[in-house]
Amino acid sequence: MPLSVGDRLGPYEILEPIGKGGMGEVYRAKDTKLERNVAIKVLPDAVAQDRERLARFEREARVLASLNHPNIAQIYGLEESGATQALVMELVQGDILKTPQPLETALNYAKQIADALEAAHEKGITHRDLKPANIMITPEGLVKVLDFGLASTPNRERDGAGDSTNSPTLTMTATQAGMIMGTAAYMSPEQAVGAPVDRRTDIWAYGVVLWQMLIGKQLFSGDTVAHILANVINSTVDFSKLPETTPVPIRDLLRRCLDRDVKSRLQWIGEARVAIQKYLVDPRGGAEIPAQAIPLPHKANKIAWVAAGVFAMASVALGVKLWALWRTAPEPAKPVRFQLAPENVTIASSFRFALSPDGTKLAYQASGSDGVIRLWVRFLDTLEARPLPATDVVANVPFFWSYDSRFVVFASAGSLKQIETAGGPPQTLCAVTGIPVGGSWNREGVIIFGHGTAGPLMQVPSEGGTATPVTVIDPARNELYHQSPVFLPDGRHFLYLRRGGSESTGIYVGSLDEKPDHQPSKRLLAAEYGVEFAPTPDGSSGQIIFLREGTLFAQSFDLQRLELSGDSTQVADHVSNYRFAGQFSASQTALVYRTGSAEEGFRLVWFDRQGNELGRTSESGFSSDTVSLSPEGSRVAAERVNGGAANIWLVSFPQGGKTRFTYSPIGRDRFAAWSPDGARIAFSSARSGHYDLYQHAANGAGEDQLLLKSDTDKSVFDWSRDGRFLLYGDTDPKTRRDLWVLPMGGSAGEQKPIPFLRTEFDEIEGRFSPDGRWIAYASSESGRGEVYVRPFPAPEGGGGKWMVSQSGGGQPRWRRDGRELFFVGITGQLFAASVTVSGSALQVGVPKPMFDSGLVGGYAWEVNADGTRFLLPKAGRDIARAPFTVLLNWQGALKK
Repeated sequence: MPLSVGDRLGPYEILEPIGKGGMGEVYRAKDTKLERNVAIKVLPDAVAQDRERLARFEREARVLASLNHPNIAQIYGLEESGATQALVMELVQGDILKTPQPLETALNYAKQIADALEAAHEKGITHRDLKPANIMITPEGLVKVLDFGLASTPNRERDGAGDSTNSPTLTMTATQAGMIMGTAAYMSPEQAVGAPVDRRTDIWAYGVVLWQMLIGKQLFSGDTVAHILANVINSTVDFSKLPETTPVPIRDLLRRCLDRDVKSRLQWIGEARVAIQKYLVDPRGGAEIPAQAIPLPHKANKIAWVAAGVFAMASVALGVKLWALWRTAPEPAKPVRFQLAPENVTIASSFRFALSPDGTKLAYQASGSDGVIRLWVRFLDTLEARPLPATDVVANVPFFWSYDSRFVVFASAGSLKQIETAGGPPQTLCAVTGIPVGGSWNREGVIIFGHGTAGPLMQVPSEGGTATPVTVIDPARNELYHQSPVFLPDGRHFLYLRRGGSESTGIYVGSLDEKPDHQPSKRLLAAEYGVEFAPTPDGSSGQIIFLREGTLFAQSFDLQRLELSGDSTQVADHVSNYRFAGQFSASQTALVYRTGSAEEGFRLVWFDRQGNELGRTSESGFSSDTVSLSPEGSRVAAERVNGGAANIWLVSFPQGGKTRFTYSPIGRDRFAAWSPDGARIAFSSARSGHYDLYQHAANGAGEDQLLLKSDTDKSVFDWSRDGRFLLYGDTDPKTRRDLWVLPMGGSAGEQKPIPFLRTEFDEIEGRFSPDGRWIAYASSESGRGEVYVRPFPAPEGGGGKWMVSQSGGGQPRWRRDGRELFFVGITGQLFAASVTVSGSALQVGVPKPMFDSGLVGGYAWEVNADGTRFLLPKAGRDIARAPFTVLLNWQGALKK
């Protein structure tokens, strides 16, 4: 039934008609749920009203929907509304394949077409109508094979509907004269005479399309359909018509694809993909021979043809051996090193970056003139760099590319999302409760990612869904979490980092084919940071790239045995890291890294209100996550990372010196808060898997006391001045990050926590006012981080709420008398706002900027009692300004 603009079909709103064919009318529509445009093909009444034919079509549609491949226009499913039955498909933007094409372009397109057909054939699906009109080229040069809806599926063969004249899904071919004209020229000989067809029919059509891309004319033509079909069945192929520049391997490929004898024809389209790939990698690998007319074999001369073929193969084999003896091997490409220093943006040392798998694009976190941290993409062969829209991100949260370098996957607002770098809004993949730590996307449409800092690897389909575990945390090995997975070329195995005790932390190999609790437990390498993998040019092995004590190494890896091979090779020195993330990214052809000393870390520096430095600690090596000043202002609790663990240290002022406060051999101790009398320190520790709450005497005496344990990660924020409450953050799958209060009276570990603020937004970084009547915190409810104040305890109905920041902010801190509130703006500038209390009302003045703190990304910091001195973590070197170092052809520099 025809549809009109504005009509609704389930969640789809019709925008405009696109075309019409024997299999129905096609419309552009908007998916109002996922906010994307799709193509809607409304089925003809003859199909929709025939139960048997409709049932068969539905079964076939389910099979076709499984073709989740970047070179295939995706079928999302079926939609029914009353008597209307429709197929929902990907809306492909671009142009129909035009011919002829330059050789390199034609081969690039042909490789992608073969990739699409290979994916279909592996599922038993034959297209049967491959032609230029069913091949779309996107503006980015990506091939999309269309109309798999006309395909032959395993279900059709089982239903006995292999004959095209009886197939309901071939109505377009059988009834539309114009479509017969277009289709006939690409039919295989067996298809033209009505014989059964299989994948080899697609291989014939593939050869015809490749021929047309090289020549610019149809291989078979005629005045009528009958004439065309007669030429398909009887004509020979004159290969002398190919351009003289057509390489020998491509001529041979065409001969094999266009063999009329289906048993002698190329049997698997994957062989075409491999042949083209080998030529593109090494164009000098084959010799040119004069083109000549070679007729396709008829049964009468089949024996002579086979004999000639055997002789030719023997001659070629001998020629290859002789050629190998004297030919000069091509010189490997020499490594090229240069630096990129992005302009007009801020890229702090905590910001992440990732090189695309094809080595042509660099994505990185950066804040522009508005101070908002977004994802940016830099094309390495141009000067162009641009932000990706609607990708506001949190600094230091990793992101990753799809295998075809089209999409970037990132975390935002409690969800894992994907965005196409060519344009378009982000699409949500799944909900996440923690902060994803690295990920990878294979050719089969499976995405795996690390799930927070206390969990296993998870997987989700690239079209979205519910994430499920791929691995299981092993407490017996003191494991804390798994992160930074990267698929190997087979798309089933992957490398990843397990973090736990010193004996278990390192790089492991896993498999999608293993159950989560049956993943191999053999450690490949001892390593502290995320792992990268790059295949070698010949594809037989690869390099594991890892960081150890500031040095970047490459380790050969055997893809057949899934084991290390040979020794590791040093690639670069003084590569920086932030927390447990190495500042490097690699592809097969390129390597990008930033320099800086891993040992230097941060120093603690005092500044006045104008930003003048007043003094600094002599010690360095501190993390920027934990900076907590004691009540008397003479000591600070700060985090230091050493090996596989992070612990809290106490630094004294003004005499200097540091002492270790916590001694967790594994995991991380962080987020400290002092008791009002300075006698105890509460902190978070992941020593048992999740971040739980502990306290310990500030003088180091006694043992750690467990305050609160649960299955979620908890972050200590503040201790009320009357000593009665501990303010902390907790996570929930539904309400995300929330603020909770733990009463501190009675025995440790026996108090019941009380929720303070639980909403659908993130509430973090809470701080009690000095009189204990208010809590300042940061929330994402406006769409970006802003600082707010609410009364404590929360009155019935929630009480009032005051927004302190006006253009984004976080990390609030009170002056000791409560008359001023400080916070960090989104550009890193420190602000001060006056605070006046009148009864149950609060009045906050307009925030006034003080100085640029450099705290982009939300580092921890402190202020003294009277608000005149500010303690900030500062990098030992200016690694926040370090440019990207790019090394092209980096594998050529490795020791052989």
